Amino acid sequence: MARPQNPNLNFHNLIILVSKLRRKLDAQIEAEVHYRGYNNFKSSYLPVFLLLFKEGSTTVKIAEACGVSKQAISKLLMEMSEQGLVKTQVNKEDRRSTIVLLSAKGNRMATEVRKCLLRLTDNYKSLMGKAKYDNMVELLDVLWILHE
Repeated sequence: MARPQNPNLNFHNLIILVSKLRRKLDAQIEAEVHYRGYNNFKSSYLPVFLLLFKEGSTTVKIAEACGVSKQAISKLLMEMSEQGLVKTQVNKEDRRSTIVLLSAKGNRMATEVRKCLLRLTDNYKSLMGKAKYDNMVELLDVLWILHE
């Protein structure tokens, strides 16, 4: 399943490939989570589930980790709250802010999402080999750091 090498692969092509891959991954994860019975899951929830899986966080920290505005995350969290996936509590360290946590329903959905991601990761490792997979992740991390 190897793609032929393209000697003209440039930054423009990289952006297109990354964009296509992101859309494919989002669609695949959504489809698998829906198949598991969580029809209200959207791929936009994914970063929130991954960030809040073990502990809560503030809206500002979630926005920073996702690389989006506080307003965008607030809108997403409001949608997730309306579905009963997240809840808030007063921040004990700074009573002016709140901590966002996954609800019991959100934790169940997040667990299924993580199972889907682990399965997807295992499939990639099986198809490309663990060394190539690890190298790919490392290179993507380097690209991320270069753009920070």
